[in-house]
Amino acid sequence: MSRAGPGDVMAQQENTPTRPGDTAVSADSAAEALHGIDAARERARLTAGLTPAWYGPVAAAALIVPALVDAWAQERRGWAVFLSLLVALAALAVLVALVDVVRRSSGVRVTRPWSARLRRGGVPLLALLVAGGATYGLSQAFGADQATSKVAVFVVLGLGVWTVFIARNASIRQKLQVTG
Repeated sequence: MSRAGPGDVMAQQENTPTRPGDTAVSADSAAEALHGIDAARERARLTAGLTPAWYGPVAAAALIVPALVDAWAQERRGWAVFLSLLVALAALAVLVALVDVVRRSSGVRVTRPWSARLRRGGVPLLALLVAGGATYGLSQAFGADQATSKVAVFVVLGLGVWTVFIARNASIRQKLQVTG
């Protein structure tokens, strides 16, 4: 009788077919499971990046309303300037709360490194600043007063922010269809 060595046992196990209910898992099955986990992780990351439809209009209003109140307050002076400051602070609080609500509403917490956050928001932010600067320059060139120019800039910025959210959601939905 010859004794089987460790190599013979391994060869025998590799050639043993697996049956349903058997605990042996093939390398292909493990690779498929890992691929499924990676796909689910990617879908969760993308889903976490979606913003609710109401977020854009509220963010736009939080940018536009303080500019309107400030323009109104400049004509009245006194207590109206203080009210304008309160409205601006309230709008800032609304924007901070919106960011927190969106993060929590997705149900998935994905923290990105600062470099990824800057890459994601850098181009839209730069485009918005250029659009705001161009709006201010054009309104001044056409003879608008300071208050009107400020309101025009913040309207452009507010609508631009809304547009960025719409475009980002469309891009994410398209990627979800591809991965889905």
